[in-house]
Amino acid sequence: MPFIAKTAPVTVGTDDIVRIEEKAFYGGQNIRSDDLVYLWSSETRGGVGLWGRGTVVSVQPNTGKPVVTVRVDQRVNTNNFGLEQIAPHRDSTADTPIAGLARKLYKHSLNKVAYLSDAEAALLQQQFG
Repeated sequence: MPFIAKTAPVTVGTDDIVRIEEKAFYGGQNIRSDDLVYLWSSETRGGVGLWGRGTVVSVQPNTGKPVVTVRVDQRVNTNNFGLEQIAPHRDSTADTPIAGLARKLYKHSLNKVAYLSDAEAALLQQQFG
C-alpha cells in the first residue's frame, strides 16, 4: 500500500534510514513494514515538498503517532513538486489525484503519515523519472 509522510526537512541520501514520528491521518495508521512511502518535507519549515521515496522497514505503534522507520530508495530527480503545484487544487471537490493530494498535504497542513490512493501514488511516481 502506498503512503506519504510529510515531515520537517531532513537531509539524507539514498539507502539512508529516516525515522518518522508524525500523526496518522487519512488512513495513515494502517502503514506496515514493506509499504511504499513517499517523503515530503514541509515547505513552511524550509523543506522542498516531494523529495524521496522509500520502503518502510518497521513500524512501532503509538497512540496517534506511529514511529515509522524508512529506508530511502530513491530521491526525486526532477524539478520540485510542492505547494506551488498542489495549492490551486486545495479547495477542489473533484475526485482527482492532485485534488486528493492537496487535501491531504495543503488544506490539512499538519505534518502526518497518510494513505495514498493508487492514482495519487502514480502522480507522485511521475516525479522520479
